[in-house]
Amino acid sequence: MGILSSLRSADASTGETREKVNPAHPRDPVLAQLFGDPDGTNVTPDSAMRVTAVYACVALIAETLAALPLHVYRRDSSDAGVVSTSKATEHPLYGLLHDMPVSGMTSFEWREMQISHTALRGDSFARIVLGADGRVRSLPPILPPHIEPFRHSDGSVRYRWWPDGTGPMRILFDDEVLRVPHKLMDGVHSLSPIATHRLTIGNAMSATRFLKAFYQNSAQPKGALMSEQPLDDDAAKALRKSWEERHMGPHNAGRVAIFDGGLKWESIGMTMDEAQYLDLQKFSVSDIARIYLVPPHKVGEMGAATFSNIEHQAIEFVVDTILRWVRRHEMRYNSYLLSRTDRAAGYYIAFDMKGLLRGDAAARAAFYRNLFYIGAMTPNEVRAAEDMNPYDGGNEHYVQGATVPIGALGPDGSGAPGSIDDALQSMIDAALQTALEKLDQGGLSSGE
Repeated sequence: MGILSSLRSADASTGETREKVNPAHPRDPVLAQLFGDPDGTNVTPDSAMRVTAVYACVALIAETLAALPLHVYRRDSSDAGVVSTSKATEHPLYGLLHDMPVSGMTSFEWREMQISHTALRGDSFARIVLGADGRVRSLPPILPPHIEPFRHSDGSVRYRWWPDGTGPMRILFDDEVLRVPHKLMDGVHSLSPIATHRLTIGNAMSATRFLKAFYQNSAQPKGALMSEQPLDDDAAKALRKSWEERHMGPHNAGRVAIFDGGLKWESIGMTMDEAQYLDLQKFSVSDIARIYLVPPHKVGEMGAATFSNIEHQAIEFVVDTILRWVRRHEMRYNSYLLSRTDRAAGYYIAFDMKGLLRGDAAARAAFYRNLFYIGAMTPNEVRAAEDMNPYDGGNEHYVQGATVPIGALGPDGSGAPGSIDDALQSMIDAALQTALEKLDQGGLSSGE
């Protein structure tokens, strides 16, 4: 009999029925370490998502990046050496990434799924399907369990791919797969956050099971019924049944217990306060938030947040959490979706991070004001960033001071208005110059 068959068997002599085993997630103490903590708790990407803190962290990162505008841009250089950037809406990739990468999935849904795969399993994959013209036509996703990267003898990375998960295997070349790994430890295999921190997540799952068992089996008060006289099996079973019917379950919590026949109660349990369950839950949330470098207040843990630091924590979320995810995806998109010709022509793919400022009106206004005062943005560019229509004359660049058009300053800046003293000195110099010219011409009268 095989090991799995023996685990499924029932011992007829004792009447013990053993739990059926899923071969994919064994409960053997040794094999369980591959999937969960040593006590046999199965921690997989699917089961981890049932932990609220894990779900909140993954959803926050995935939905934040999916909500950011994703564009194809082009850098153009003028004869004067000025570099300008514009959206390359004519590029075939623009509509693919901005609207619908694959049939049946919007850009938001596609990116949300891919980022979730990376955050949970350490990798996300999509096939790069080319058209007859050699351009990318679609990016159908590949489930991470259906594909395996490996290093070929020539040094290149290739992939073993099972299209339906169990059928014949195909080999895909590196340029046929868009892969976004979490952390590459050996250049081929990535590190899964769930597998790496399975003990931490397993503790949170165990705490949830404890809470469920506490409410389902809360025979209050908890302890043992002590009898000075020995009880036979029938009497013990009858006593247990009577006790559980009267006191077990949330609807019976708090009922008064009455003992007779020499029975005494010995309390041996712990209350929720004694077990410090709430503190354990807060620690679990913060611990899981640290896995994804997410500020705890973003997933509902407000214990360390104050009105003075909540704004700084929001900034840290963008800089320390979202920015690294943005760069991770941008570099993969640019390397695998754009051809060398496209990159040489100045095309590049980037997220529009300005979308993260839309929730803070004061920060957004200060950002635009600073760029406007140094001549970096025109009024129409500010309006365009806020989805407002342009107006005539709004394409002029301005500088701080008298706030005049840059063109009015002249090529050498001599037309720039200065202080009142400078203006008076200029008037005096001009008057003296006129007087000297008239004197040279003999046209200056004694009255002048």
